[in-house]
Amino acid sequence: MLPPEPFPWPFDGDVYRMAMGLRSQDPTQWLAPDAGWPAQLAERARVLRDRKWDVLALMPEAKAAAAELLALLRLHLPTRFPDWFALTGDGLRSQVTGTVLDPSSFDHPLHMLAHLLPDDLCLLTASAGGWRLTGGAVCFPSHWFLPHKLGKPLPGIHRPVPGYDATLAAPVDRLFDTLAPGRTVWRANWTLSDDPVLFQPGTAAHKPADETIQAGNAGDRLLMRVERQTVRKLPESGAVLFTIRTHQRPLSALDPDQRRHFAAILRSLPDEIAAYKGLHRTGPAALSFLDRLS
Repeated sequence: MLPPEPFPWPFDGDVYRMAMGLRSQDPTQWLAPDAGWPAQLAERARVLRDRKWDVLALMPEAKAAAAELLALLRLHLPTRFPDWFALTGDGLRSQVTGTVLDPSSFDHPLHMLAHLLPDDLCLLTASAGGWRLTGGAVCFPSHWFLPHKLGKPLPGIHRPVPGYDATLAAPVDRLFDTLAPGRTVWRANWTLSDDPVLFQPGTAAHKPADETIQAGNAGDRLLMRVERQTVRKLPESGAVLFTIRTHQRPLSALDPDQRRHFAAILRSLPDEIAAYKGLHRTGPAALSFLDRLS
């Protein structure tokens, strides 16, 4: 049986602080299978079938990196998780889905990997203008859209994020420049959602509040959506791989300490961050629920 799906808690302190929040990744647990994989992989297959050109892209300058990534994962997954993955020909057998994935059946390596892993994958390559997003398989975006970000450097990708240029731009660039090949770090990002659908490319977070969500039903209607993001530099191409695994939990599933902690975070958010995260839709009902049960 697959181990239970984890739920990475995204907060370190008692109040909101804009920071990268990097942590070292245990190499034995990078992209580790869990019980959430089958359902998410089934949903990814549906999105790839119905919205392929909205979630999949590979620019010429990232082709070598995509091939290197596939070779890396063909080594990593069967070595670290032999109960779940095995080499077969040029591809892989996944016991998670009971399928054999062969590169010849897909447009390019990212297309295949999008069916192999529940994590979204972004490849960034160095250029004179900085690190640019040149390849991606992004089936579960949280209010962004791969075709709109493709080819942009890091500041352009993050332009909607309040405070990114002043607080995070330099540290992120430095991380991408200096990260040792083979070392992996991770961080968590979060939002509060009133929609369980994983494929959210639009701007629903900025629409008017759903008035049917009240304190009495907010525990089941509102979800913490947490992204566990890893960053790793590929040794041959020098490209940076950015992975995004999405986890969701209804507020009712949080324990009392988590409820108190989350309420404190929500109250400490600067107005511009709360607006960016669309918390005018979800924040008041969430706090009513969290306060009632804390």
